[in-house]
Amino acid sequence: MSRTSKTWWGKSFIESLEAFTDPGRLSRGRAYRSDHRIKRWDIVSGQVTAKIRGNANPYFGVYKEPTYTASLQMKSISERQWKKLIASINENAAFICKLMMNEMPDDIEESFEALGLHLLPDSSQDFKVECSCPDWSVPCKHIAGVCYRLEELLDDDPFLLFELRGLSRDRLHQELASSPLGKVLLQSIKSKSVSPPLY
Repeated sequence: MSRTSKTWWGKSFIESLEAFTDPGRLSRGRAYRSDHRIKRWDIVSGQVTAKIRGNANPYFGVYKEPTYTASLQMKSISERQWKKLIASINENAAFICKLMMNEMPDDIEESFEALGLHLLPDSSQDFKVECSCPDWSVPCKHIAGVCYRLEELLDDDPFLLFELRGLSRDRLHQELASSPLGKVLLQSIKSKSVSPPLY
């Protein structure tokens, strides 16, 4: 089982992986999510690439502490599909409000499912993973460590999940802010933040 996440979407990310991955192999990666293990972390165009400190393992012919490169990329949602999804999200005031407050709406998956899509991982076909370590099983503990680190990052940044699916946070923010409901919400936030006049 996964650690106790601060948010439902962080928890759901790992639980969805556990549904189609060997939980035992996945859990081996918990220790590899730490800063001690992850020497470098990059997300470019939705692909996560991590440099991970491994262990010496004579069984695999590894006699010195190695550094492995593990990568993970989720299946992207097409531009045409994103346009439909954004239109659906922009019709829902609750969705816009929560997303603009850096929260993931509880029922946002319904918008994706209506188009036959998923925001959270749904199957092994959603992932392309690679690791330079000699363990050919999937997930190896280094890939699993990347998944657990993503769980932690998603807790603090739900927009990362959109980015992994191919929609940049800048564009999502832009689309939300430019929608009629988004403009009204922004105006309301601005008016509340203005200090009262001093007499």
